[in-house]
Amino acid sequence: MHFLAAEGPNGVWLPSDIKEFWWSTAAFLVVVALLTWKVLPLVKKAMADRSDGIRDELDAAAKAKVDAEAELAALKSKLGDADAESQRIISDAKSQAETVKSDLMTRADADAVDAKDKAGAEIAASKGQATADIQAAVAGQAATAAEAVVTANLDDATHADLIDRYIEQVTAS
Repeated sequence: MHFLAAEGPNGVWLPSDIKEFWWSTAAFLVVVALLTWKVLPLVKKAMADRSDGIRDELDAAAKAKVDAEAELAALKSKLGDADAESQRIISDAKSQAETVKSDLMTRADADAVDAKDKAGAEIAASKGQATADIQAAVAGQAATAAEAVVTANLDDATHADLIDRYIEQVTAS
């Protein structure tokens, strides 16, 4: 089997008809020239477009990375702000709780003083009433005792004389 064999082997690698070689070479060069003239610019343009596309994708990826890092920094900042805000809110709540506690303690102390004063006044009034009741009871018992003593020690004549004097005092007034 021969590589570039013609109709018959001639012992050389060129075809037996040299014109065929030149026409084949010319056709090959025309095809190469057409490919170089028409296809090579298209291939170069496709390669350049592909390179540009890859470059644009890399630029977009870099921009997305920068945007993501900026958003991450903003979120971290907001998180830090949220921590500070929560600490401030807790501090304010504790302060308000202390104020409310202080107000309640002051009000409770004032209510206790008022209750103590009212109880003292009620005790004093009850003491005055009890003293008056005791004095009335003592006076009643003293009158009863005096009457019993007078009745036991008076004779009929002295008793009649006392009644007459009382009647005279009542009629005179």
